[in-house]
Amino acid sequence: MGLPELLRNRLQEALPAKSLRARLGTGAFWSLVGTGIFQGLGLVASIVTARILGKIGFGELGMILGTVGMFGIFAGLGLGLTATKHIAEFRADDSARAGRIIGISTVVAICSAATISAVLFFLAPYLATHIINAPHLRPELQIGCGVLFFEALNGAQIGALCGLEAFKTIAKASLYRGVLTFPLIVAGVYFWQLRGAVAAQVVAAMVGWSINRLFLQEEVRKAHISVSYRGIRSELPILWQFSLPAVLSQSMVAPVRWAANALLVNQPTGYAEMGIFNAATRFQALSNLFGATSGAAALPILASREGAASERFNRANILFSWVLGIMVALPLICVPEILGLVYGADFTGVQSSRVLVLVMFFSCIMLYKQGLARVLAAKNLMWWGYISNAVWSVLLLGSFLGLVRWGAVGLAIAFTLAYALNTIVFVPLYTRRGLVPKETIISKEAAIVWVTIAGLCSVTLLGYSLAVRIVSLLFGVLFLFTAFRRLSHSTEKM
Repeated sequence: MGLPELLRNRLQEALPAKSLRARLGTGAFWSLVGTGIFQGLGLVASIVTARILGKIGFGELGMILGTVGMFGIFAGLGLGLTATKHIAEFRADDSARAGRIIGISTVVAICSAATISAVLFFLAPYLATHIINAPHLRPELQIGCGVLFFEALNGAQIGALCGLEAFKTIAKASLYRGVLTFPLIVAGVYFWQLRGAVAAQVVAAMVGWSINRLFLQEEVRKAHISVSYRGIRSELPILWQFSLPAVLSQSMVAPVRWAANALLVNQPTGYAEMGIFNAATRFQALSNLFGATSGAAALPILASREGAASERFNRANILFSWVLGIMVALPLICVPEILGLVYGADFTGVQSSRVLVLVMFFSCIMLYKQGLARVLAAKNLMWWGYISNAVWSVLLLGSFLGLVRWGAVGLAIAFTLAYALNTIVFVPLYTRRGLVPKETIISKEAAIVWVTIAGLCSVTLLGYSLAVRIVSLLFGVLFLFTAFRRLSHSTEKM
């Protein structure tokens, strides 16, 4: 037996056909492949952009895209999550209803995207002058309305593809979009600076919409689903029963993040500080790449009958994305100097390193909470998600008001406090209602995970040498491997 055949047999044994394990593994793999290429090209484009624009210009770009993203929450109306959950639920037993859900998602997305894009266009002069302390950014904000419109449509399309578990198709779409738009973004910022960078983002979003539309048409045909716009009124209750709490929950995140960013850029050196924070969050996307994108494969399975009934799958939902994200975050926590090496001299120094360490720490908490968020969505507990995010928003803004004079470091500390305290506050809900395996929250192994991550952050923040940090990283990985191995132990088959 040759090595390829042996590996294939072992893989088939580990991932039996049509098992929950195989569905999660396949979905996570293709999600990682597609998003990995797309995010990788995006990271390279952001490095080129930061080196051309400098710290202040990169901060301005971050604020523009953050403003667009904040309005995008209301344009998207939670339709991507709505489509994923309900298409996964009905595609096998009620394909007609699945088709109507795709239809109503499309119609509502177009209407909401057009409306909110128009609102942002007319508000741009006021926002630029009075809120983000940069009147000269009005044209760029108005150009960004194109990003807002097409990304809202993309969200609904990708949500539908996720509900169909078409992760290989999403990977191909992401690959095509990344390859086609990468040179546009680089050319835009090189020839036309900030305005070119924003305009290139519009073209990239439009290209993404065109590609996703073609692939979605192909996938619904293969799934024997007929997209219907007739009778979509009957699906309106989904909008206020699921989409409304979903968008309200999201409205407690992006707008509050934007408000915190606005507080930052109104400081004397605010846009330079914003540039550092924006660069650090680009590295955060790496942990999300291996965490959130692989976890995205779990939601449609959680919403299915088989996934809901499997205790082991519920454990995997929490641990899978968390483990992958942490493994990416740890090297960045221990060697934060990489921020300056990659983005250039403007992003070097103790302050930049501290920001990256703190950003990666709260990223580890975010990845844990994303597993919880998927459980809330699968169990139609979106109002609990809204309450949780509302508490988070109060914690973030309240803490940052007291830390704003510390600039990007203060903002990173505020995020860390908000995520940590919010998780602690809602632990009783998660355990009492049995939403997640209790040991993933309250256990010796869970304590080892958090103490190890916090310890590695402390070693770096206290200024220990690179050699000490590398040794600490090796021991930290060993501790985490042992803890996660015990947490993942279960006798139930997936």
